Amino acid sequence: MESLTWALNEAVTIGFGIIFLLYCFFYKLRRNGRKLKLPPGPRPWPLIGSLHLLGNLPHQALTRLANKYGSIMFLRLGSVPTVVVSSPAMAKEFLKTHDLVFATRPICAQGKYVCYDHKDVAYAPYGAYWRHMRKLLMVELLTVKRIDSFRFVREEEVSAMIASIWQESGHGAQCVDVKKRLSSLTQNITCRIFSSRTYSDNELSGGLGFKQMIDEMFAVAGAFCVGDFIPSLDCLDLQGIRRRMQAVQKIFDGFAEKIIDEHIHRRLEERKGKEGDRVKDMVDVMLDMAETEGHTISRVNIKATILDMLAAGVETSSTTVEWAMSELLRNPATLARAQKEIESAVGRDRQVKESDVMSFDYLRCVVKETFRLHPPFPLLIPHESMEGCNVGGYFVPPKTRLFVNVWAMGRDETVWKDAQQFKPERFMGCNKDVRGQDFDLLPFGTGRRGCPGISMGISVVELALAQLIHCFDWSVEGEVDVAEEFGLTVPRKNPLLVRPSWRLTVEYPI
Repeated sequence: MESLTWALNEAVTIGFGIIFLLYCFFYKLRRNGRKLKLPPGPRPWPLIGSLHLLGNLPHQALTRLANKYGSIMFLRLGSVPTVVVSSPAMAKEFLKTHDLVFATRPICAQGKYVCYDHKDVAYAPYGAYWRHMRKLLMVELLTVKRIDSFRFVREEEVSAMIASIWQESGHGAQCVDVKKRLSSLTQNITCRIFSSRTYSDNELSGGLGFKQMIDEMFAVAGAFCVGDFIPSLDCLDLQGIRRRMQAVQKIFDGFAEKIIDEHIHRRLEERKGKEGDRVKDMVDVMLDMAETEGHTISRVNIKATILDMLAAGVETSSTTVEWAMSELLRNPATLARAQKEIESAVGRDRQVKESDVMSFDYLRCVVKETFRLHPPFPLLIPHESMEGCNVGGYFVPPKTRLFVNVWAMGRDETVWKDAQQFKPERFMGCNKDVRGQDFDLLPFGTGRRGCPGISMGISVVELALAQLIHCFDWSVEGEVDVAEEFGLTVPRKNPLLVRPSWRLTVEYPI
């Protein structure tokens, strides 16, 4: 009996102790809640939070919400605390002043099921692995010297695109879909840079051609995945996104394995003296590093890097050139000025070379203005806070997702005069650039997680656009719309169908 009484007393004591600790915990939590002021934002709904407010074009919906709640805004997307910033000043606070705090990426379906469980550079969490792979890109793969070594690839493929447009149009008799030609261009350039050759649809297994594989990768990468925001629903895969990601990743993995095996075989043949010298592509460079003592580059690292190059090199550049063409066709005087600048430097008796582009000041302003109105990643790739911090007078909790709405910043009337109008001349005589130093123009991000392939992307965009408007005059039926479609990037919703007319004095391309 005494032991039972003792046990009951102990249980009561422990119970009161637990109640007291819980009271202290919730009391402290309430006090902190009063002290730690979150940014303003809409009141969340149960379970889904504010997901219902995003719509089909989240960057536009978040811009409208920012007009109501301010340039720093707090939302709950499902169970995920999220901060959205929509002004250059706030972007600078998060991406420069507190760059290290927000240097990691959130765990997401794209990183897990497509990007080799976050082994690529774009989606890898911040840490030793990411620093190692980022250094590989910056020091070995994307140096100025190496990018310049592939100049001949860019020039050959852009000239091939011009010829294909002319042939597809029946020598100017019918319209062509510019996006299809631009997508083929950027795919061919990217593949030749990392693998020294292009790929056709019959070289892949799994029921998809090469172009279909790329399209499906972009489709699932840009898809909204409910499980990223409501983890309890992730296992159900209600949208089928996870199954699609796993299926296309399997096809891509076979493709990447094929590339690596081809390179290993070719390198063996070269060492036997059966093949001559050639320009090393980027897979060659990574295999060299894998063989060098002290470097830990695995096949998964190489495959993840190939994936990053395809994702960053194909869709972003082709989408940007298509938007530039759309805006130029909507603004004939701007197009005429850009053509006149190129013609005065090059004439009409030859096509543009990449070395000519640096003298095209106005054309490069056209590209900057396109990035302002149509950034490839309107919300950038999301960041995540590694610890709590105070920004702009508000507390941002740890594990908070960060979206930087560069689309809204580019259209802010308080930052840009006539912000909704396409005016490349606003950049003439101005040092403002897109490489991450000017926080009102951040198409490639900035800081630790800024895009490492900026120079490569810009060189493709500028050369392709220069060739398109120098070689052809263009006509379009009706008005050119600017409706958007949300995905990995934000391309045009409707195809840009235009008819070319050869304007050079040299012979038509064969």
